[in-house]
Amino acid sequence: MWIAFFRGLSLEKVIARAVTITSRIVCLSIAKIAFRLHIEGEEFIPRTGPTILAANHASFIDPIVIMVSVRRPVRFMAKQELFRAPFVGWLIRQFGTFPINRNRINLQAFKQAASILEAGEVIAIFPEGTRGDGSELRPAKPGIGLIAARTGAPVVPVLHQGTEKVLPKGAWFPRPRRIVIKFGPPLRFGEEQIGKRQDQAELFSQTIMEKIAALKT
Repeated sequence: MWIAFFRGLSLEKVIARAVTITSRIVCLSIAKIAFRLHIEGEEFIPRTGPTILAANHASFIDPIVIMVSVRRPVRFMAKQELFRAPFVGWLIRQFGTFPINRNRINLQAFKQAASILEAGEVIAIFPEGTRGDGSELRPAKPGIGLIAARTGAPVVPVLHQGTEKVLPKGAWFPRPRRIVIKFGPPLRFGEEQIGKRQDQAELFSQTIMEKIAALKT
């Protein structure tokens, strides 16, 4: 099984994947003990092929929670300001994160996201574009709808609960609070939607947010 899993990879990539798997197992164990991490709906994440994870954003630790909760390697978008900090910028690049300008349509980030999905990988996107307070969801930016329309990749809604209490805005150290992460049934962008493609993408983005909100029940 392991030979098949690593087949076709260079030695460097084999080592990187082995480190990723080991790190995930260790961090998952810590999360379950320290934060009583509870995962629901793992069966909705496709085992292979391009996948978009669309998650609410309530804390800086949300990407970490996603990484330890998903068995497949996950790539992330992050605001470009984070890459300007020497250590933080270096660290997030090690996890395959790439920058995005939240103030305008970023064609380079859009193309990179599409390229990642066309290669059959998983990418996590926070449709709100910024952190919320964990209680109410913000409207989605149109970007995720455009990416879904361009690639045809399934979109899995993801809901974090409790991360805003573990590491709220302004906090430097995590607090021992319970974290729940839920995954919902995947959605696909449908060409049968009425209107221009831009309007279709914006509508689909809002539909994604509605499906994330529905996971609260």
